[in-house]
Amino acid sequence: MDKWVKYGKIRALYVSGASIRWIARTLGVSRKVVRKYCNGATTPDDRQAAAPRKATVRESAEAEILRMLEENASLPSKQRFSAKDIWKALVSEHGIAISEPYVRLLVRELRDAHGDEFIPLLHEMGESVQIDWLEDVVVFIDGIRSIVQVLVFALPYSGAVCAFVYPDKTMLCFLHGHVKYFEWLKGVVRRCTYDNLKTAVLSGSGKNAVTQDEYKRVESHYAFVAEFCNRASGWEKSNAENGVKITRNEAFTPIPRVEDFDGLQKHINTCLLKYNMTHKLQDRPKKIWDMFLEEQASLTPLPLSPFEVDETVHTKVYHDQTVRYEKVRYSVPHGYVDKRVTLRVSPFELKIYFRGKLLYAHLRQREGGSDQYILDHYLEALSRKPRATGQALPIAKGVMPPECRAFLDLCPAPDAKRQLVEIMLLARDIDEGRVIAALGDAVCTGKPTAELVRYYLYGQQMPDDAFVIEHSDLSEYDKLINLEVTDGK
Repeated sequence: MDKWVKYGKIRALYVSGASIRWIARTLGVSRKVVRKYCNGATTPDDRQAAAPRKATVRESAEAEILRMLEENASLPSKQRFSAKDIWKALVSEHGIAISEPYVRLLVRELRDAHGDEFIPLLHEMGESVQIDWLEDVVVFIDGIRSIVQVLVFALPYSGAVCAFVYPDKTMLCFLHGHVKYFEWLKGVVRRCTYDNLKTAVLSGSGKNAVTQDEYKRVESHYAFVAEFCNRASGWEKSNAENGVKITRNEAFTPIPRVEDFDGLQKHINTCLLKYNMTHKLQDRPKKIWDMFLEEQASLTPLPLSPFEVDETVHTKVYHDQTVRYEKVRYSVPHGYVDKRVTLRVSPFELKIYFRGKLLYAHLRQREGGSDQYILDHYLEALSRKPRATGQALPIAKGVMPPECRAFLDLCPAPDAKRQLVEIMLLARDIDEGRVIAALGDAVCTGKPTAELVRYYLYGQQMPDDAFVIEHSDLSEYDKLINLEVTDGK
């Protein structure tokens, strides 16, 4: 009998009031079949669900995979477990016989099943700025391949991006970037949002973060509130993440080639200004720059004086006319040996002060042993000790104008170093620019000497202050001329 015919007869007899036993006897089927179909809960086409097969391998693997995925959330991105690492751990450490493709499938399924939800936010004008580092960027500074760090600031309301470049990520650079940003902003936002940067966070993370003492001073001076993201929660500062990408694409692709850090900062400023003025975010009514100008009006005012982030160090001048800072010697002008001086250290400069007077500003060096001997600081000492000129470090490795180094390379005289000292001492009484110009003229001859420098300095054009000419009254001579003219008549 066709199954649907049988099904129809069972249903018809049951609905008419026949008992299950009578239906089974009449149709020649078992009472079990009648019970299955009589009330219409099941049709002939329904297939009985097979009992689920217990996936013992999957169950044993899932627990370990979930544990390692949760552990990933607290690890740096470069140290997190990949699907391959998880597979190796399951096989070697837990003895689970499972294939790598199947582990990749499980990782993908479990990761998708445990995705985090987020709530779209509406940012108010001047409410906050999000801050992060663009790390280890390659640039060419004065032809040398260098690695720099860039502190990026992004405003969530307008989308305006600003960045400052530094040689490292020390606290000094971090705080210096904040002061420069508030100057650029011409105001202060109410909140600054960070990842858990070591330069700002002493311990903890998120709402439990404990900030560094130096950072607290900047926070107090500019009267903003610091907020820190939870660990591995980049979406909490998505604007900063986006700002980092924009800065990399706009300012560092292709790799910039500049003369110094100042030139690199100007390059970054130009690139980001162009971006801010020409771009419009998809969900915003106006261009970034127009919204930024509106946002500036809602900022809290700057304090009357900027925060002094430069490090202050008190030290003495050693007998080699240098001060020491981070394993580097910096020379001091003549006459300050054994004096107590003050160093003001910024990310790019080291300034030496004596009783409030600026003695010299050095370019700051980062590598130990990169001593900065300025030749001009040692001229008086070398003139008193001419025999020391042959082995003097300020001449051999000192900082001097390129014309001086060219003079040493080209001068045919055996006492070229002593002659250079004599030439540079002329700048004590004559404008240094004129001395360097004469030195350059002498170098152009291919065989410069001190005598030749003096020739270019005095022989072709006498200095304006070399002589004082007093003009006499010539009226008496005019009288004699008039008498001669009269006698001639």
